Amino acid sequence: MKRLLATLCIAVAFTLPHFVTYKYVCLTDENWPDFYGFPFIQSTDRTWVFSMSGNLYAKGFIGNVLFWSIFIYGLVYFLDTIKHKVFRVFGKIVIVALCVMSVVVISFEAFVFDWRLKWDHDNFKMNYYIQDLDCEKTFKFFE
Repeated sequence: MKRLLATLCIAVAFTLPHFVTYKYVCLTDENWPDFYGFPFIQSTDRTWVFSMSGNLYAKGFIGNVLFWSIFIYGLVYFLDTIKHKVFRVFGKIVIVALCVMSVVVISFEAFVFDWRLKWDHDNFKMNYYIQDLDCEKTFKFFE
C-alpha cells in the first residue's frame, strides 16, 4: 500500500509541472495559450488574461497520472527488490525524498496557480472556429 501511495504521489508531482511533455502551439491570429501533456493533453500554460492561471483537463490529467504511475511503480518495485543492504537503504531514502519533494510540488501547483478544471480540451477549436487549427507539437524534457 505504501508503494502504491508513493507511486501516485510521485506521478502527480511529475505530471503537473510538465517535466516530460509535448507542447502544442496553435498558430492563429490571436494569442492562444500553449497546451501541454504527455501522452495526453492535460493543461494550458496560461489563459488569455492572467499568467498564473490555466485550464486543467481532468481526462488528460488522469490518463497521464495513470501512465506515469505504471512507469514509476516499476522503478519503485525495482528499488524495493534490491537485496544488498546499502543499496536497499539508498533506495528507500530516494523514495522518501521523492515523496517529500512531490508534496512540495503538488502544494505549489495547487495553491499558487489558479486552475480551472474542465473535463476535456476542445480539439484546439474555439466556438467561432469551424475547422481544426494547425498546432505544432514539440517534445519538451525538463525544460
